[in-house]
Amino acid sequence: MGGRGGLEGEVSHFFTMLGHPLRRKIIEYLREHGRGGFIDLKAYLNVSTGTLYYQLDLLSGLIEQDEKRKYYLNEKGRFAYQLLLESGERFASSRFIKRKPTVTGYLTLWLIGWRLISRLYGMPRLATLFSAVILLYGASVTYLSGLYPIVFIYVERLPISPSWIPMLFISGYLLVNLLANLTSYIAYGTKEGVKHLLLGSAVSLLPSIILPTAYVAAKELQTPLTSLQAQVLMLIGMGYSLCFLTSAISLSKGLAAEKAALPASVTLYAILGLAFILSTL
Repeated sequence: MGGRGGLEGEVSHFFTMLGHPLRRKIIEYLREHGRGGFIDLKAYLNVSTGTLYYQLDLLSGLIEQDEKRKYYLNEKGRFAYQLLLESGERFASSRFIKRKPTVTGYLTLWLIGWRLISRLYGMPRLATLFSAVILLYGASVTYLSGLYPIVFIYVERLPISPSWIPMLFISGYLLVNLLANLTSYIAYGTKEGVKHLLLGSAVSLLPSIILPTAYVAAKELQTPLTSLQAQVLMLIGMGYSLCFLTSAISLSKGLAAEKAALPASVTLYAILGLAFILSTL
């Protein structure tokens, strides 16, 4: 009984996973062509980069990539294709394609930056403008706050002139991009998505700007932040920036979220090490 229930549950899971027409088309394409690269699938489906990465991530249990980064169906994927052939009418009218995502799941994707970054990747011009605004605002507000940025971390003193603060902010952005690309390549051998990650790295800095923004606002209101308040705001910003960076790496590199968490975490630890070294000078 337990084995049968497990099999029925897995079949039901397949039907739910394949409820979206784009995911069914991906499965059908890979079964018919054997293998396909990201560009092949994007041209076939005629969808945005962010949308395709999102759908591929949801199919991570059914598809895999070879050494050339081409996608193919694994054993479960081939089984799912058989379900498609045998149960086409079920997809046409069943509850599986009408099921709406939960409110919690929808909000979570927004909170970790997935929805925002995915949509921006699908609109390159808007994404470029949005990223430029973040960098310009971040460099400006950080300078006005008088805080020294070390990527996601801020300190009150460094042995350099405050006039270098905007350059430090931009350098931090470039460092995040370099580390994220390098660790993704070392860990998974992925080279694609460099252009998208340039935009995603800028977006990942957005939550970290909370602290300098609050500093400037507090100065204007003549109610300076306490040390505890500043530390709490920095930790919140740093945590969300890590989530945003994970989403950016996942979408730009075509990696599952749990895999993208590795280069994002390595990047954060490198930043923490750099902050410790610089703060002792």
